Amino acid sequence: MPAPASSASASGHGLAVRDLFAGYRGIPVVRELTLQVRPGEVVALLGPNGAGKTTIVRILATLLKADAGRALVSGYDVVSQAVQVRQLIALTGQYASVDDELTGTENLVMIGRLLGFSRATARSRAAELLERFDLTGAAGRAAIS
Repeated sequence: MPAPASSASASGHGLAVRDLFAGYRGIPVVRELTLQVRPGEVVALLGPNGAGKTTIVRILATLLKADAGRALVSGYDVVSQAVQVRQLIALTGQYASVDDELTGTENLVMIGRLLGFSRATARSRAAELLERFDLTGAAGRAAIS
């Protein structure tokens, strides 16, 4: 694994965000956010609906690109080193980790695509996992029925 590309880890920060800006349809949602979190610290994002909490999490999880600024996770840039960031973090939804209206295969393919796999690779890997865990019978059924 390549060495971190910045001094964020060297300076003791597990998370370093500087001047982060993001907007939707020309409306600013996150404005000049600067934040540093040391490894082992716990941080909560609090605010009303529309305050930008989900946008910040999506940027840090590499699911969304900021319009400006920079974010580093353990020294890895969330844009230019997204693969390394994804190997270090985990993210789940607020309510469930699967979409209950999708089949077992569709849920696994969706996660594979979020991880950056091609459609063909995601489908192949989904089939492998269903077989490995003896779940091929659930492949075509809704995840929660």
